[in-house]
Amino acid sequence: MSMIRVSRLAALIIASSWAAPWGARADAPNACKFLTNAAVSAVVGKPVTGGTMSVVDHAGASESSCSYMAGMTIVLISVDERGTAAAAMQEYNTQLDNSHIRDKDKEGAADAQKTVLEPGIGEAAFSYDMVNGSVLGITAVHGSRVFTLGIVGAGPIPHERVRSLMQSAISR
Repeated sequence: MSMIRVSRLAALIIASSWAAPWGARADAPNACKFLTNAAVSAVVGKPVTGGTMSVVDHAGASESSCSYMAGMTIVLISVDERGTAAAAMQEYNTQLDNSHIRDKDKEGAADAQKTVLEPGIGEAAFSYDMVNGSVLGITAVHGSRVFTLGIVGAGPIPHERVRSLMQSAISR
């Protein structure tokens, strides 16, 4: 896997943790309980490993993440428990604004991204794709939780499969 792809995944993880304030928050949910290895395997088209350890960046954090590997493909889900639906929607809107800013910052570049609203997933959702196809992600808000699903290095995966995986995660 190229260092650029690894860097983008690291940026996804860091950005999702920085987006949250560091004050007192609800306890982080176990992110691994929202997807199964079978569901992730069906999306990427090959067997995956992982999905067993939910990672929380610090005590009292509201967000955890869980990763899956399939060869050079990495799938990451993070779940941020905001405590109230209003707080979750506020966080979602912040992330959507930040994604639109990243769209404009790299416009025309080989590693540019495109943000698109995704109706029909939770209360609100958006996807972001790197124009070179190296990263695909969906962020959605459902109830008091903000979900982010990122896939790096998979090559072309039908968008509907990724949407379906996110819908599966928020329904658990």
